[in-house]
Amino acid sequence: MPFYVRPMREDDIHRCAKVEQEAFPTLFPPTSFRRELSNPLAVYLVACKTAPAVTEAQVQEQSEGGSGSARTGFLSRLQLFAPWSSRTRGALSDDSPIGFVGMWYMAGEGHIVSICVSSEYRSKGVGELLLLAGIEDASTRDAKMVTLEVRASNFVAQNLYKKYGFTERGVRKGYYSDDHEDAIIMTTEPIVSPSFRERFVELVRNHEAVWGQTKRSLI
Repeated sequence: MPFYVRPMREDDIHRCAKVEQEAFPTLFPPTSFRRELSNPLAVYLVACKTAPAVTEAQVQEQSEGGSGSARTGFLSRLQLFAPWSSRTRGALSDDSPIGFVGMWYMAGEGHIVSICVSSEYRSKGVGELLLLAGIEDASTRDAKMVTLEVRASNFVAQNLYKKYGFTERGVRKGYYSDDHEDAIIMTTEPIVSPSFRERFVELVRNHEAVWGQTKRSLI
């Protein structure tokens, strides 16, 4: 099933809070999405089941290669869709979030603060889609690398991050407030490096081969 990734909106807050509570029932305090949406250092993207209809002009722009910062450099090879116009015709059959990724940008780095997916849509490639969308977003904002923390016991997530070129760089002892579990710090190599670009493009293609081509409107 193809999905659509777009920036989080204010009317997504209630649904994203539910997804987070379902995924992390012991998280305290919960994320203040309203505050995060007004935070100039934060970017939140949501995955939805259905994308907007595309106008003829957007189809033409896509076929001609598009324009703007989201299409510079290696991103043009990833077939990013330009931001959807508010004048786009066609109703959304289901635009409610089924997952989200939160990013913070500081000192030239993109930091993934959270990836959550509704239980109904796990094991369908949505978490991986949000990860690659977060990395894409970091590249559009000239971040040099992407970092994150992951629970020491979460080997499934660690293996996914390693697949995308994250390596272990340290440990934060007792990082998680609910049970004081350690966090593993993981960081990519420079995301503008040729080796990372080549690996990332191939991983995007592999993801689309399994789960279908998705639309991503990131800025």
